[in-house]
Amino acid sequence: MKTVIKFTSVTYALKAKETLRNYNIKSTVAKNPKPEKGEGCGYVLTLDGTGAEAVRILESKKIPLKDVSTK
Repeated sequence: MKTVIKFTSVTYALKAKETLRNYNIKSTVAKNPKPEKGEGCGYVLTLDGTGAEAVRILESKKIPLKDVSTK
């Protein structure tokens, strides 16, 4: 299972990746291949697992998330 977290900018996505790296959570950043209307630049962070801990960490660090989904 993979978790995909959407961000409105590459800045937030990269900040999230660095924050999670400090907690030993590996992730990758990529441009959203199909951004929806109103999503801005549309960058995503992808990581293995449910992502519940990652979301909790990012929210505690006040990094704004656009959307979270699992595949």
